[in-house]
Amino acid sequence: MYDINEICKKYYNTVFKYLMSLTHDINLSEELTQETFYIAVKEINKFKGKCTISTWLCIIAKHLYYKHNKEIKKFSISEINEKDIQEISLEEKFFDNEEKIELYKKLQDLDENTKNIIYLRLLGFSFKEIVYITGKNETWCKVVYHRGKKKLKNLLEGGIIGGSK
Repeated sequence: MYDINEICKKYYNTVFKYLMSLTHDINLSEELTQETFYIAVKEINKFKGKCTISTWLCIIAKHLYYKHNKEIKKFSISEINEKDIQEISLEEKFFDNEEKIELYKKLQDLDENTKNIIYLRLLGFSFKEIVYITGKNETWCKVVYHRGKKKLKNLLEGGIIGGSK
């Protein structure tokens, strides 16, 4: 039904880049990517098509990463009304080679949840896919993303997280 070789060729880089965004370790990312595809081959018959294959693979990769670190955490957040936030285009900064390294350095100053949401957006995932990957609700994902962009903008401009407005 599914051509495993084609899936591996098509999505290997996506899964690897996602894991690199989590681990920042080439060797660990390669190992977890291979493990992800091993599990995908074994479990391909359980794939129901409720999401894209790339999303399904990233979910497997995320769980392997958490298993590797043995730190699956439960989070809760109350519904928050978003204020208008002056947004910066992370996508533009991501692709600008001179600022790319600085952006990644500053991303390291953010908490794990915020980093993950921003990395997933930079990889091109929609909020619907991020909700599926993280298991959180869409409001939580959007709030974390927009707050993260605000913090990141502050960091890139030389500010301090949690500093005065």
